[in-house]
Amino acid sequence: MAHFFVQIFLLRIWWNPNPYLLELGALKLKWYGVMFALAVLAGYWVLVRLYRQRNLPVNRVAVLVQYQFLGGLIGARLGQILFYDLPYYLAHPAEILMLWHGGLASHGAAIGGFAATWLYVRRYKELGYLQMTDMLVTPAALIGALIRIGNLFNSEIIGKISNVPWAFVFVQRNMQPRHPSQLYEAVMLTGVFALLFYLQKKRPLPTGLLSGLFFTITFTLRFLLEFLKENAAVSQPLNLFAAAFGLALLGRVVLSNSGLNQNNQHL
Repeated sequence: MAHFFVQIFLLRIWWNPNPYLLELGALKLKWYGVMFALAVLAGYWVLVRLYRQRNLPVNRVAVLVQYQFLGGLIGARLGQILFYDLPYYLAHPAEILMLWHGGLASHGAAIGGFAATWLYVRRYKELGYLQMTDMLVTPAALIGALIRIGNLFNSEIIGKISNVPWAFVFVQRNMQPRHPSQLYEAVMLTGVFALLFYLQKKRPLPTGLLSGLFFTITFTLRFLLEFLKENAAVSQPLNLFAAAFGLALLGRVVLSNSGLNQNNQHL
């Protein structure tokens, strides 16, 4: 079983977990992999709930999850390559397929998820494209929160050096107290999930509203939180772009509904 060690000493949390939950010879199960699997299962459970609310065919949820899993995974890997480590992967092309070495970018996962949604909607015409993304952003927030907990177990995506009382000392990285940026994002994304899950019950909602809220809130808060994170120079412009995309969606919703209201007044 995993050797899990958390010690609070002198107002510091000394974080030194074994990244492996289970080690049986060649069989090694990492906490990150467990959290990733839980994220997929949680996303599936949320989608089943949402499909039932809308009287959609629940048997299609497994297919939708497969589309999103593959699209998100491919997009996350390509995002890591293109946004963060292109010179390295150009020099080591064999590493591109070695996902077990790590390297997945959440912004790329979002792009891949959008592409997968487009492919799914073309084949299964249950909902329109924006109607489908409005439904998918709710499990996406929960999935992101669980994956950030996996990052915490891997002692990666660490924050800047800090003297806050809740600072983590990531023993496997160095002995400096730092902001637990993974936890900050996990809490933020859990809050976004709770908000969107609540709003899903408030139907009918304007098409695009939930997608716009997800991108605007998530990436605006992420932009702010990443001032506390190490090595955020590349992700910050991506956060701004994603937040601007969310605002554009919200603007589209407002304009569309104001146009409908004006038309209704003339009837």
